[in-house]
Amino acid sequence: MNLPNLHTDPTLAMVEWRYQLIKPCPAVSTFGKLHENVIRTLVIPKDELITVVNGPLNGARLVDIEWDAKPYIMFTEHLRNCGRRLGIAT
Repeated sequence: MNLPNLHTDPTLAMVEWRYQLIKPCPAVSTFGKLHENVIRTLVIPKDELITVVNGPLNGARLVDIEWDAKPYIMFTEHLRNCGRRLGIAT
């Protein structure tokens, strides 16, 4: 059985990595009341730290992140353009 390589598999390359935003970055909240049909968007400020929780991480799809101990989603391309990878979250 072949296991995916975290360093070469683009779908896993960002999972559990921490990023510092080098400019403000848009995100969408994923917490709130169940069955609430409201989408909350926000801009995470420059210099904030976020952690990638899940993918898919290829192309311009959405990626799950955590910021300020809350779940959000953002476009992978936005994360690549707004963030500087720091290292694996501990």
